[in-house]
Amino acid sequence: MSKADEYRGNARECERMARTSTNPADRALWLQMAQDWLRMTQPSPTQGSKRFDAAQKAQGTGQSPSIVEH
Repeated sequence: MSKADEYRGNARECERMARTSTNPADRALWLQMAQDWLRMTQPSPTQGSKRFDAAQKAQGTGQSPSIVEH
């Protein structure tokens, strides 16, 4: 099981807890946690840039490395 699959499972569990919660504040917290888990499954912009740089280096695309600002 990949980390992304694990995080999606955690998000589903949070959504299940939100559905069973009777307290609106708790429900909102569970839904926020579900969103946070799902956000972690998305690649960050810097990850894409690093992948491009690695591909450029490995394949010799002739393109300049991307610039990542921090």
